[in-house]
Amino acid sequence: MASDGEGLLLYSAGFSPFSRRVWMALIEKGVKFEIYEMDIAENQENHTEWYLRNVHPRGRIPVLRHHDMLIRESITILEYLENRFPEAPKLYPQEDTGEYQSVKTILSLIDGEVPDPAIVTFGVARFPEFAENPKISLDKLAVRLEDRRTKDISSLNKHAEEHEDLRAGCESKIAYLQDILKAATDKQTFQQALDKYGWMFSEVEQILATNRESTWLCGDQYTVADICMTCLITHLVGLGLHSRYFGADERPLLSKYYERAIQRDSYVASFKKGGANVFKKK
Repeated sequence: MASDGEGLLLYSAGFSPFSRRVWMALIEKGVKFEIYEMDIAENQENHTEWYLRNVHPRGRIPVLRHHDMLIRESITILEYLENRFPEAPKLYPQEDTGEYQSVKTILSLIDGEVPDPAIVTFGVARFPEFAENPKISLDKLAVRLEDRRTKDISSLNKHAEEHEDLRAGCESKIAYLQDILKAATDKQTFQQALDKYGWMFSEVEQILATNRESTWLCGDQYTVADICMTCLITHLVGLGLHSRYFGADERPLLSKYYERAIQRDSYVASFKKGGANVFKKK
């Protein structure tokens, strides 16, 4: 285990696929780190004055603190870890290779070509008839949706009114939440979002068909593309949407790939809250 990983602290939220990306990458890298598990469901901890001022001005998660440096947004964090710990197991192929371009293509599909996962998350809470055997309580998720409408936006408005230095970040987050809630509570828009994910998974199925001899998405090297895809699919499994996309007759290569991916030690450890000291605010 690399000793110079000390000083790494990840601000995380358990159900967030973006947080889990970073958690898995840290385990893969073998560096020492700690997890600050944020309470965003009950106490909206990411929208407290402390978090907005000291960690992320828009209350986003995850954020990685490395000593006195804050690295925000999951892909930026993954790139930072690769560059900061180059001697650790590599999660990006060499840049001048076809495998590297494949990683970039898959990341652009996941983070650029499909709607924000929050639309799907809150959409299925509003329209539970789309779910089948969810792993989480959709009733509790529906309560969280209502909290977003009231508590989160109210708290952010209050901070914006009382603290001029927080205003821009709060107003940006409010606009984001309003856009997400509008999309998630419109059935047609929600269904279009689900269909877009289906298109993306079909693209990945084709990639797997082209690389049948490879173990992972972009070859025999396990990469950030595998981490991000696994976390996304796991999120959909939790919401009860997996049967919509995967099965023996529906994208079978992607189904088999996911079965391999969830056997990865970093994946298993992240769900057991392994690889780090995990603590919460008291």
